[in-house]
Amino acid sequence: MTDMNLWIGLGVLTAVLYMIKWLQGRRKVTVYRISPTSLKRSRDVMLKVLPLVEDGADGHLDETSLPVDKTTVKSAAKILAYHFWKEAQHEELARTKNCFISLSRFQNRDLEPDARERIATRERARLVQEFDCYLTHTSSRKG
Repeated sequence: MTDMNLWIGLGVLTAVLYMIKWLQGRRKVTVYRISPTSLKRSRDVMLKVLPLVEDGADGHLDETSLPVDKTTVKSAAKILAYHFWKEAQHEELARTKNCFISLSRFQNRDLEPDARERIATRERARLVQEFDCYLTHTSSRKG
C-alpha cells in the first residue's frame, strides 16, 4: 500500500511540475499592424531617439533622457524594421537595429557603475537576440 501511495504521489508531483513548466513556457506574442499611421508614429519616435544613440559613443546614458519609454521605442523599431525589410532598405534597417540595441545604453543613473554595466551587458545581449528573432520570424512570413 505504501509503494502505491508513493508512486501516485510521484505521478501527481510530476504532472504538477510539467504543468508549471508548460505555463511558464507560453509566450505572449505581440502583433504589429503596419499602416501609414503606425509608420508615421514610429518614424516620429525614432527621429527623437536616433540623435541620442548615433553619437558614436559607447558610454551609458541616463534613461530619463529618452523622450519616450523603451517599450515604445522597441515597438517603433520593430514596425520600421519590418517596413525597411519589406522595402529592401538595408541601410535604414541597420540604423533601426543599431537604435534598438543601443537602448541598452540607457540605464538608471542612480545605480553603481558596475551594476549599470552588468545590467547594460545583459540587456544588450537580450536586445540583440530579440531583434534577430523578430527579423527571422518576419522574413519567414509570406507577404
